[in-house]
Amino acid sequence: MITYDKIPDYYDWLSRYVQLANWLAYRDRFASFTMHKTLSVPRGAGGTIKRTAGLEYVNNRLLEVARLPTAPRVLDAGCGFGGTIFHWHNRIGGSYDGLTLSRVQLRVAQREARRRRIEGACRFHLQSYDAPLAATYDAVVAIESLIHSPDLNTTIPNLAKGLRRGGLMIILDDMAEVDLEGEAPAEANLLRIHWGCARYAKQEDYRGALNKARLRVIYEEDLTAQVEPRDSAKLEKLDARYNRLYKAIRLTSARTVLSAYIGGLSLERLYLKGCVCYRLLVARKDEE
Repeated sequence: MITYDKIPDYYDWLSRYVQLANWLAYRDRFASFTMHKTLSVPRGAGGTIKRTAGLEYVNNRLLEVARLPTAPRVLDAGCGFGGTIFHWHNRIGGSYDGLTLSRVQLRVAQREARRRRIEGACRFHLQSYDAPLAATYDAVVAIESLIHSPDLNTTIPNLAKGLRRGGLMIILDDMAEVDLEGEAPAEANLLRIHWGCARYAKQEDYRGALNKARLRVIYEEDLTAQVEPRDSAKLEKLDARYNRLYKAIRLTSARTVLSAYIGGLSLERLYLKGCVCYRLLVARKDEE
């Protein structure tokens, strides 16, 4: 079972596997240095047909929505390999800090920053987003990272303390539309076991935490239509295969990767049932 204290090791093993998966899919170990899900790209979005367009769309869309000032100071809370930071720095410049619990992700991001000769502007830290922040920012972005927060009412106010007046909190995540424990207990349990999600937060939970942090929602967008879950028959077949392997294999690295896949299948089933959405929330700090 993946518990909160095991999240760093979980992402270390998953990050190693993602490099292999990226090579097989894109012939690129890091594929835009992105860890978040691939979306279907709307026609005409950026006019690009690159193989990695589905990975890059999120970074493009969030940057378009944020309308950040020139050369902003930005914190990425759960930065993965640093894909959002590298993408935004390339587009608009600025100064960035990325937080990750994974030593593997940290090494990859720092190495890439050095390769690009931007390590002074793009810095990465082995740090929880619940730890006190040492700087202030024009924006804090969290993409598919707050699902591991033990308590949004602690995490979001902590991150909000790092925002300057007028600063933005930009959150994109899978959010429950219903109480999963009551409406989809089997999937909720699998997400708890295999993804370490003690409770899958609802939209209202995010809004409540933003309100507690005195942040005002100024923009929201539903990107659920761009998430493409596989059909039920395919999911059932894959679920049987992965669970069979999970029970048979004792190697920690393989079991961790299988956990990630089993949890992912559960999330896809929740999308098919209409129990979750992929939602963007942008909130502003109007007061100090």
